[in-house]
Amino acid sequence: MIRRLAPIAAVSALAACGLPPMVSDTGYLGTWSRGNDRNVSIVAIARSGDRWWFRWTKRSFDGKLSVLCGWDGHCEEHLLGELVATYDITTRYEDGKLCTDTIEKRLAPEPTTLQYTDVMEVTDGGRTLWNYTSDRNGEHYEGMARPMRSFSKVADAVVDPPAGSPE
Repeated sequence: MIRRLAPIAAVSALAACGLPPMVSDTGYLGTWSRGNDRNVSIVAIARSGDRWWFRWTKRSFDGKLSVLCGWDGHCEEHLLGELVATYDITTRYEDGKLCTDTIEKRLAPEPTTLQYTDVMEVTDGGRTLWNYTSDRNGEHYEGMARPMRSFSKVADAVVDPPAGSPE
């Protein structure tokens, strides 16, 4: 448990002192965050040899919404305590880019299955992770037409790394 909380405590301590956390350019590896006044998304990326792991967490500040994923790529989304969706995320490295292929099964308000591929790119000296949706339900997107979001790096390491990773 202490190992799990140490990176979060370190980032929090630096933020409390008004200092930005020390992060370096580790490529995709590390912990990334994005948020707004309603929620925060955190992406953790780890690697061992040729294998990549991707874990996503999303929580609303009011506690009503959460998406929790394991290193195995399986996720559950809960709204007001009810399971409303599951996600199965497969991570791959292809053509110099880290990619995720996702099958999203919405259970409410009505059952729907979505499939999409996201391609990631690290910029800004290793401080920004861009996530571009390249394909969604058979539709392909190019350039600025791609849905995109950015994450800021908060740590070089990940909390609770997957078994077999060197962290």
